[in-house]
Amino acid sequence: MSSAPVAVLVLLLTLSAVLLTSGAAKLRDARATQDAFVALRVPSVVPVGPSAAALPWAEIVLAVLLLVSPAAVAWLPAALVLLLMLAYTALIARALRFDESVSCSCFGSIGSHEVGPRTLGRNILLSVIAAIVLWYALQGGSAVDAFGELGAAGWWALLATAAAVAVALLVAAASSSAHSAERDVLQDAEIADYERQPIPYGVVHRLDGHPLTLVEAATSQARLVIALNANCGPCVRTGEKIDEWARRLHPVIGVIVVYPDEHAARGQTGHSPELSTYEPDWNVRRVFGLLPPSAVLLGADGFLAGGPVSGEDEVRDLVEAVFIELGAPPPEQPVS
Repeated sequence: MSSAPVAVLVLLLTLSAVLLTSGAAKLRDARATQDAFVALRVPSVVPVGPSAAALPWAEIVLAVLLLVSPAAVAWLPAALVLLLMLAYTALIARALRFDESVSCSCFGSIGSHEVGPRTLGRNILLSVIAAIVLWYALQGGSAVDAFGELGAAGWWALLATAAAVAVALLVAAASSSAHSAERDVLQDAEIADYERQPIPYGVVHRLDGHPLTLVEAATSQARLVIALNANCGPCVRTGEKIDEWARRLHPVIGVIVVYPDEHAARGQTGHSPELSTYEPDWNVRRVFGLLPPSAVLLGADGFLAGGPVSGEDEVRDLVEAVFIELGAPPPEQPVS
């Protein structure tokens, strides 16, 4: 028996599994999907809200159609999948040229990671698989026909492939879970035994061009330093809270918002411009290892007083902890 049906089905099932996983993950975390549209700077002709809501359903439907479409129309979902993969690849390739790092959330919350060459390589590979599937469909083939051509040996080969993939996924998931648990334990230990370190060297520039080192900034009062990017959904939402945080922390703690460059600092609209600064060569986020949105509390005694932390929720938690330490109630959370 020819091995062609097995090979084709492996590619079809791989593509369908990727689309189903991606669609389900996007449905589970709709906000991450909208953030990805913003971070990847999807052209404005594509409305973010409706597109982010429709995209996961489109992926799920295409995944099903790849497997159930008869030969006469199998080329249509295959062509749509190829176009989708090419669009994803183009967006990722474009994002690699941005001045600031991008988190794509291509697979909802489970795929939230910094865009890099590895992301581009994955999308190119998926595009190649989609192209092969389209070629097969244009030759008159379909998943339905391929399943029909399988003999006993073919079914065993397909099941063995599926079992191998399942074992690999389970091992990867277990490893990821173990690392996550270990990281949580280490974080809990760090919180319980927070050793204050001297404020490291870092310099920011105010919008008037005057440079300011982190040590100098914390000379007169403690400072909450918040690092943001311009094109980042979590950063935008964090930025919208900063004016209220600054008002309530004043005069005990001052707030400094750090952007990666002057253009981003001047272009922000979520908070008061006098809080904005920018950093030469990303020196602040590099010295602290920050991935925006992120924050660190500088003590007026020249030592770190909290953080650094990265992530929208983590920044909010740090600010709430500061409010509690100051004896003030934490900011009210919006009702969802």
